[in-house]
Order: sequence, then structure tokens, then C-alpha cells
Amino acid sequence: MIRHLLPIRLLLGAVGAVALSAAEVEPAAPPTTPDNEMRLTMTDAVVRALDANLEIKIERLKPAIAEQQRRFKLGAFDPHLTTHYTVESLETPQNTRDFFATGQTAQILSEDNIRTETNLTGLLPTGTTYKITVLAYSLKNTLNREALARFYPEYTTSTSLTLSQPLLRGFGIASTLAEARIAKSQVRSAEQALRGKIDEISADALDAYVEALYSKELIRVITDRISLAERLRDENEKRLKQGLMAPIDVMQAESTRAAAEIELVRAKAFLDETENRLRELLFQDFADAADTRFTFVDALQEVKLAESLPALRAFALERSAEYQVALQAVETEKLKVRYARNQMLPTVNIETSVGLNGLGASWSGGFSDYSKRSQPDYSVGLVADIPLGLHQERSNLREAMMHLRSAELEAKRDANHVISQVQTAYSRVQSAIARTEASSRAVKTAEAALADEEKRLTNGLTTSFNVLKLQDELSQARINRLEAIAEGQKAVIVLWGVVGVLLERFQIDATAAPHVMVRP
Repeated sequence: MIRHLLPIRLLLGAVGAVALSAAEVEPAAPPTTPDNEMRLTMTDAVVRALDANLEIKIERLKPAIAEQQRRFKLGAFDPHLTTHYTVESLETPQNTRDFFATGQTAQILSEDNIRTETNLTGLLPTGTTYKITVLAYSLKNTLNREALARFYPEYTTSTSLTLSQPLLRGFGIASTLAEARIAKSQVRSAEQALRGKIDEISADALDAYVEALYSKELIRVITDRISLAERLRDENEKRLKQGLMAPIDVMQAESTRAAAEIELVRAKAFLDETENRLRELLFQDFADAADTRFTFVDALQEVKLAESLPALRAFALERSAEYQVALQAVETEKLKVRYARNQMLPTVNIETSVGLNGLGASWSGGFSDYSKRSQPDYSVGLVADIPLGLHQERSNLREAMMHLRSAELEAKRDANHVISQVQTAYSRVQSAIARTEASSRAVKTAEAALADEEKRLTNGLTTSFNVLKLQDELSQARINRLEAIAEGQKAVIVLWGVVGVLLERFQIDATAAPHVMVRP
């Protein structure tokens, strides 16, 4: 049941309304707009609500946070450059073994060395780790200071490349990029959650707008009813003076007018409630907007729905933010299960290293000496680490599979919820369309009956009471039609919100709100 509309309908009872057009209810626009009056379209209401809503501002940060987490995970593939530069001066006493090994008479080995080491290390998406090492030493010591030494000082250099490639655990892109892909899935989930929150706030704003339109039209209905009662009362007074009517006829018309004035007070209070709801949605500071009155530019429109229920159900599962968030959760858990399965494998890595060494009288001489080598130094080996228990790995895998099952069940539950919401909203829209058509026919019938009865009253063939009764019936028919149109528009807002195409169907650009970040 549409919020607020039915209570007012019960309060109004049989109070009448002016006739509505066949297609829409046109709101009256004042010729001038006071300072505290705001002209408001549906688009304006949505944009203002999105821009003012604090939940949107909070929710819009979550995709950005998730994106930073994704970039943080990808940072694992950034190469690292490290450099060591060491200057050393050493005096080492020569023991007997050192003395005979060097064949020198010096008891103290003096050294003045410069050592540099540069490493470039990193990880590739395939799981391969690499390390490029460049060593360059300048060596001055007691030994190479002798005349028989090849160089003084000696410049020794070496360049090597070391690779380690996992063959089982940690092998391949799926394993190495698992954390980054999980983070990317969480980015998508945060984006869908933001879209869902935008749809929710937009639906609230549109619902409040329609409700306020209804309340404004209700005031017009009652005001016109008062005018009709006053006109009939004046005509009855004339007939009373002419002796054509009894005093009771004047009293009945006056009673109807007084009852309508009471309902007018209630309708104005209802308008205040609906505008307060709009103020709460559209402004961050309610107190500053307390005196703002709204001029509504858009009108209540009769609802038309061309889509079938099966098509809407299928479309909702494709576009519903609620269901898409659930699907992203399933994808995230699948990635975690895949990674946990990989961690069940033993660690078997192939490691290889290749390098060159040089010696010269200078830095450049040490590096150019590489060309004199007949082949580079190399090594190839396997490193295996086979856990015997796998208790931790098995527990992690079982936990990941349980989380996946839970996510799948939640996705199924959310799918059922979305389909149920679509079905309910669709039924309400169809009901409103049927009510609008029926009430439109009722209005035409009541108008014809009243016109005929008024002619009979003019000819003295009926009573004022009968005219009042038919006026009430016509007024009630017009109220029913007004309610059906408003309820239909509110129901279609719910329907498009559930399906996930609310902004598209109302042709609203949410990016017009300065503080709303919507990703394509």
C-alpha cells in the first residue's frame, strides 16, 4: 500500500475534487517565485538528494578505497633497486696458515677497500623471482702492493642474473595475481554497492516528490470542493427566497462546505509533512531550509508499462545492484578457493643463475674484462619443500570452500528477493493502471449523472440533497483517480529501482551532483 495516500483518502471521505485530465494532473505554477520558493523538477530533486546525502558521500569513498587496495596488491610486482657502498680500512694479523699461504713476510695484512653492490630484484606475474646483481670492488692491500701483483689497486667486478621459478605452489598468473584479482573484485562490489545506494536515495527523492505532488493536488481538490459547495449554497439561498426550496437545502450545502474546510486543514498539514520529507532529503541542514516552499514543475503522469513480467525479472537479475554485489562476492570466494588449492601443493622451484666476472686496473677495465671469458658462470638446481601434514593448508581450503558455499547461498537468496520485489512492484503497477482506467470511467459516468441531476434541479424535478450526493460521488471518483495515478507512479519508481534502471527510465544524470562519483 502506498505510503500516506490511503490515510488521507479515509480522512477525506466523500469530499470532492476538480476533474483531472485524461493523461495527467497539471500543477498550478505561480506567476512569480518568492525568495523562499524553490522551483523543483524530479531531476532537481534527485540531484539535490544525491549531493546532500551523507550516506552517498560515505559510500562513494569505498570504491576509491578498494581501488587503492588493488593497486597496493599490484605493487608486489614493482622492482626494487638496492645499493650498498662500503669503504673499509682493515689490519689483519697473519696467522701461520695465512703467512705460508701468501708466502709473504708481512705479519700484518693491511687493506683499504671500496666495495659496491647493486641489486635489482622483483617478482613477475608468472611467479618468477629475479635478481640482477652487480658487484664492483676496489682492493688495496699488502699483497697487491708488491711488484709481482697484476694490478694495484685491483678492480674486481661481477654481474649475475638469478631466477627462481615455482613449478607447483605459487606457479602461474592465477596464483601470483590472486590477491590483486580479489581486490579488483572488491572494487566492482563497492561500485555496485554505490550504484545501489544511489538508486535507493533517488527512489526516496522521487517518491517524496510524487507524494508532495499528490498533496498539492489534494489541496486543489478540496479548495474546489469548497467553491462548489459555496456556489450551491448561494443558489439554494436564492431559491429559498423565491420559495422554491426549504431551509434544510441551504443548511446541507453549508454543512458540506464546512466539512470541506476541515479537510482542507488536514490536507495542508499533510502537505507540510511531505515537504518536510523533501527538505530532509534535499538539504544537509534542515533548519536552514525550514521555510523553503516548493513549486513543482513536473506533473503526475498516468503509468504505462510495456515490458512483460518475465522480461523484467530477467533484466533485474542483470542490473540489480543488490544481486550484482552478491555475484561479486561469489567471484571473490572462488578466487580464494583457487588460491587455497594451489597452496596445497608442495613447493618445487627451479633456480638458475648466470654471471660473468672481471679483473682490471680500473672500474671500466674490470667490466671490459668480461669479454675475455670463454663462457659465463652458471648453475641450475631444484629446491623442494614438501610439508608432511598440510593441516593448515587443508583448514584454509575447507574454510574457503565454506565461504564460497555461503556466498552462493546468499546470491540465491538475493536473486529470490529481487525477483519477489519485481513481482510485487509489477503487480502494484498493474493494479494502479487498472484502477486508473476504472476510476476514469467512473469519473465520466459520475459527471454525466451530475449534469443530468443539475438540470433536473433547475427544473424543480429533484432536491438539493440528491445533487449534493452526486457531487460527492463525482468527487470521490476524482479522488480515486488521483490516488490511482499517484500510486501508479510511486509503484513504477519502486519497480525501476528494483530492476536497476531507475535513473535511465527517468532520464536523470546522477553525475550532475557534484559530490557523486559514478563509474561507467
